[in-house]
Amino acid sequence: MTTTRRQAAHDTGEDIWTRVAKAGEDGLLKQKAIGHNTQGQFERGKAWIKDTKCKSEKKAWVYHHGAYVVTLDPDKCTLYASDRLRSLYKQAVRIYDCSLSVLPPEAQKLPTVRLLTVQCQSIIAAMDVLEASGFSPETAVKAEGTTRRARKSTASRGSRKPAAR
Repeated sequence: MTTTRRQAAHDTGEDIWTRVAKAGEDGLLKQKAIGHNTQGQFERGKAWIKDTKCKSEKKAWVYHHGAYVVTLDPDKCTLYASDRLRSLYKQAVRIYDCSLSVLPPEAQKLPTVRLLTVQCQSIIAAMDVLEASGFSPETAVKAEGTTRRARKSTASRGSRKPAAR
């Protein structure tokens, strides 16, 4: 059994960042991005990159088509963000469905259950536009633009009712 020396997250993160950044817009597959690090070191390094390095470098860290990439490409960044938001949406729905919505009526009245239910429902509602578009930001933007134009058109005709969403 081999033991590995514990390494600070920022040291591992810097090592990984440097390797991936040098690869350019094509990025690196996971095995190459990991380098000499263990899986655990790689995960801690990625977390440090996302929490710290991206902000200081003003560059994005994304997983794009099977490769890690340091980029400012809006297409790569929006694809990554929409994939991650889809995952968060699914998690919120699952959390609500498997732990809160199944509680009996007397438990539904508990302040803690109500609070968590509202939070889950807020997350789900906040992503309605993306969910309705299949988590395609392009489709969501077009749908929002159509809804806004319909609202303006209705408003300009003197109606006081907002267009249905």
